[in-house]
Amino acid sequence: MSPRASSYNTIIDAAEAVVIEAGASHMTLDAVATKAGVSKGGLLHHFPNKVALLAAMVERQITFHQDARKKVLKNMPKGPCRELKSFIIAAQNRNPMHDRLGASMSAAVSHDPHLSEPVRKVVRESYMKFTESDIQFERAAIIALAVDGMRLQEMLSISPFNDEQRLRIFDELLRLVDEFREKKSKRQKDE
Repeated sequence: MSPRASSYNTIIDAAEAVVIEAGASHMTLDAVATKAGVSKGGLLHHFPNKVALLAAMVERQITFHQDARKKVLKNMPKGPCRELKSFIIAAQNRNPMHDRLGASMSAAVSHDPHLSEPVRKVVRESYMKFTESDIQFERAAIIALAVDGMRLQEMLSISPFNDEQRLRIFDELLRLVDEFREKKSKRQKDE
């Protein structure tokens, strides 16, 4: 990794640490520069303002979640509803540390609505893939929304479920994908 890329990532790491420790509202460029061990000028070289840094943090979160799904997809056998199943499994295998960062990033995105556009785009594209699968649009959307609801509760630390219950819910969502797909296949054969 080049020194420039290393500094860029070190600054984002520091920004994430500040957000996790103190919250997005306390993330100042000075605090991030101090945490990263770089001068404020060095930070400004990569990120001319706080919004640019927040945008980079949002992009990193998007990449993290997409990479987690790609990793799951890579290890899944070929077959129907792979995209939807990978979404469920990636959520099931989440890193709780990203929940804390996600909650703070949500606050940052609400501060500047433009920061949510890349997230909106990824969600739109993902849902299109889910609903183009081998189950009905409505059912695929409901399952994806259930996963997003679970993730949101976990991100906000308001989930009422223990680890065992959580796993059972995700297992049931996976079972529903297969059940709904099988029902659709049976209907198509009957027609």
